[in-house]
Amino acid sequence: MQCHFAQTAELNYGNMTNTWIFYGNDHSGIKTIHYIKQCKRPEATSEYKEMMHLLENDTYYTTGYMTSKAWNKENQYIKVIL
Repeated sequence: MQCHFAQTAELNYGNMTNTWIFYGNDHSGIKTIHYIKQCKRPEATSEYKEMMHLLENDTYYTTGYMTSKAWNKENQYIKVIL
């Protein structure tokens, strides 16, 4: 079980509000968007805590979060526009 987060300069978000994508990968490698939330600190949200709970319960093999900008760069077919 692992938790991933965006390893980019975008993590220096300070007091900026960003749109964050919380996602999980199951044991088959299927990535699912679980939450989309605008906030300043994704690791301090109830959505983050829920994702950790799903990881501990083996619902997902890995979980993570990244900004919508990073998501759109990494994912060719699914784009997030808010």
